[in-house]
Amino acid sequence: MIKFNLHTHTIYSDGKNTPEEMINRAIELNFSDLGFSEHADDVCSEDGIVMLQKDYIKYFNLLDTLKEKYKSQINIYKGLELDAFSYTPKVKLDYTIGSIHYIKKNNEFYSIDFDAETSRKIVDIFGGTKNLLIAYLEEMIAFAKRNPYNILAHFDLYTKFNEIDPIFDVNSKEYLDMATNALEEVINLGKIIEINTGAISRGYRTTFYPSLSLVKVLNDLKAPIILGSDAHSK
Repeated sequence: MIKFNLHTHTIYSDGKNTPEEMINRAIELNFSDLGFSEHADDVCSEDGIVMLQKDYIKYFNLLDTLKEKYKSQINIYKGLELDAFSYTPKVKLDYTIGSIHYIKKNNEFYSIDFDAETSRKIVDIFGGTKNLLIAYLEEMIAFAKRNPYNILAHFDLYTKFNEIDPIFDVNSKEYLDMATNALEEVINLGKIIEINTGAISRGYRTTFYPSLSLVKVLNDLKAPIILGSDAHSK
């Protein structure tokens, strides 16, 4: 088995450890490849969540130094996690991850994965779960069309709190049909779909993104998939 991870965060965005600490832990775990994907600067996140554009050069120069230092032990890659509302990065990268953490309505941005209470408020703001899901999936497709990112992260992030505070049935036919249509469009645009275990390690869920039902859909679609830990600590 090849042990690698391309979805990794450090203190340069919302992670807890330095890049070098993450590299050393990956080496201890016998990883062959590690990619860093800080949250890119965007129009709606608070400081500390994203890496500001002014820090890009310093950060990527650091990764170049670490890549050379550890080249005999592990392969290091430079990436960014781009949100639908991120600024276009003016840096050369090995890969990019696309994700949607915010949804916009009436010129206001709402965090889709902040906490369970906020998730319920957003449902009300959008006039029901179905309307929210339609808006989210439409934004996901539009983002995939306008941005040439490589990997789609945590497709169904809006279900982050659904195990502890259900807002809809993730196995209902109506929802699965909507989600399947969105996945087909994104896959046809050449995106790799991530199976993301981050919410498990942080105690929000007992299952990965996307749901098992949607992983079965990915299998039926013969979709290209990648595993990602969405690591925020070593």
